[in-house]
Amino acid sequence: MSTNSPSLWPISESPAHIADALLGSARTVAEHLRPLLQATAFWSAVAMPFLYVPLLVGGLADGEAVTFIGLLFLNVVALVLGHGHRSGDVEDDADAAGQ
Repeated sequence: MSTNSPSLWPISESPAHIADALLGSARTVAEHLRPLLQATAFWSAVAMPFLYVPLLVGGLADGEAVTFIGLLFLNVVALVLGHGHRSGDVEDDADAAGQ
């Protein structure tokens, strides 16, 4: 074995330092995606009740009751996730990223 072989890790870049950098990058990505996810959840929560109408007009048959409860649950989840959305959040972040 040669002692002159190059190391896979530069001396200044320890595995812990690289892990910290990757974690910071993941947080940055999450911060950029959060407004988009909130807006999607908010508008899904707004539109989802329109899916109830065909189910309720025809009456809830055997499998439709489970579908209705599932839609209701998804609507509550979308309401919770989209609760912090404010108009203009996604556009403001897109403008800031373009600068």
